[in-house]
Amino acid sequence: MGHTLFGALGLFSLNILLYCGHAQGVPQSVLTVSPSWTSPGDSVTLTCSVKPPSAGWRFFWYKAVPDMSRYSYYTYELLAGGTTGTEQDSYILHGQTHTAGYQCRAGRGDPVSYNQYSYVKFVWSGGVNPAASLTVSPHRLQHFSTESLSLICEGNSAEWRVKKADEDGYVSSCSDWGEMTGSTCNIDIRARSGVYWCESATQSSNAANITIHSVRHPVLTVSPSWTSPGDSVTLTCRWRFFWYKAVPDMSRYSYYTYELLAGGTTGTEQDSYILHGQTHTAGYVCGVGRGDPVFYTLYSDVKFVWSGGEFVQTFIFLHKGINVLFVLTLFVLCVS
Repeated sequence: MGHTLFGALGLFSLNILLYCGHAQGVPQSVLTVSPSWTSPGDSVTLTCSVKPPSAGWRFFWYKAVPDMSRYSYYTYELLAGGTTGTEQDSYILHGQTHTAGYQCRAGRGDPVSYNQYSYVKFVWSGGVNPAASLTVSPHRLQHFSTESLSLICEGNSAEWRVKKADEDGYVSSCSDWGEMTGSTCNIDIRARSGVYWCESATQSSNAANITIHSVRHPVLTVSPSWTSPGDSVTLTCRWRFFWYKAVPDMSRYSYYTYELLAGGTTGTEQDSYILHGQTHTAGYVCGVGRGDPVFYTLYSDVKFVWSGGEFVQTFIFLHKGINVLFVLTLFVLCVS
């Protein structure tokens, strides 16, 4: 019994190895498109290659037609004159007018033996297509990941889906990074930069190359960080631009509340803010906002401006090393 089982397992393993080796040797079709972005009326060249390279292939060219009954799926429709294939490994599309996806595959022999279809490659158009249009709301191409963003499909269809191609060419659907409600895709924080467009069963919309920035902490610098009483201090925030004083919250360990500085209610267009007549140690914070209503980023980390003030004389006779250590210790005790 043990020998029989061992033999069966060995045969099963051998079959797997043979199958895998065969799969790796199947010729694959690879499609490239040029250009990938067009204006209405442009010509587009499709080029199909076979990997690994070998001779005797004829090339067949297809348009990818959205199958609305199946998630993120396409059927393949032969392009004009493509029934018998072409000896040339390229195919020119004249008068491209709107966004569309294409595929190729190669075949040889009689009867024809085909290899696998290539992955879908898209040719995008920013031109207006009355039968299918994409509207981005808010109407801009630069967004933050925590802002609300809607992609609205309109045209001659009752059913739409919104697609995205990332920089590696991977194509996904609205439900992967948002929620599709009717003809509108509301994007959530899973969304990333890419080319977005709408599809119906018969049409594809104009495409939009949208950049979505992750929200980051603004960075605040202070200059100088050590002052004498009466000095001016410049706060510089590398974004845009609300200014706060950090007020110790004694009811919570090592915590601060933030109090807007004078004139800071509406923010400033300048990325710097000058404090005149600084007299004592204090912490500051900046934040960034834009839009109407205002969308705010996270606060920067607290930056402190220290003042030696009257305390300098207290330590003037101490050894330099002790002086530094004692000042830092005193500071920690006072603000913690």
